[in-house]
Amino acid sequence: ERYAEQLPMVYPNVDVLNPRSSDAYGEVWKWFLAMERDVPAYACAVMGDGRLWKRCLEEVVELHNERAATEEEKVTLGPEPKRKGWWMKNNPKGLELWKEYAEGRPWLGGTPEWEVALFLIRNREEIMKECGVDGADEALRE
Repeated sequence: ERYAEQLPMVYPNVDVLNPRSSDAYGEVWKWFLAMERDVPAYACAVMGDGRLWKRCLEEVVELHNERAATEEEKVTLGPEPKRKGWWMKNNPKGLELWKEYAEGRPWLGGTPEWEVALFLIRNREEIMKECGVDGADEALRE
């Protein structure tokens, strides 16, 4: 999964190095599609996020480029993956998958949006601390 996001960033126009290419890897592409659309646990909790994988790759590339002996050894990343936006908006079964995943997990929000709101509320102190604000309640009320 990580390679499915990262390889196209390193080799943006090489279809054979894109695990999500339906032309080059039809069976793998079908697997990703089935997992994202039919398996609630994968779609709602396990599946990675392209932006996260890009950040991870950027850190590694930066470290690699610092150690590169020549300019030719340095790596430049291609553009961010074309799949943009939160997967739930693009997944025709997104809400159905979330409801199935959340069933029996009373700590989860009933919808993906509700879960995001709960996450922000539960983690407000840490979020505000990371933003450099003391007293999250006061900052959130302003």
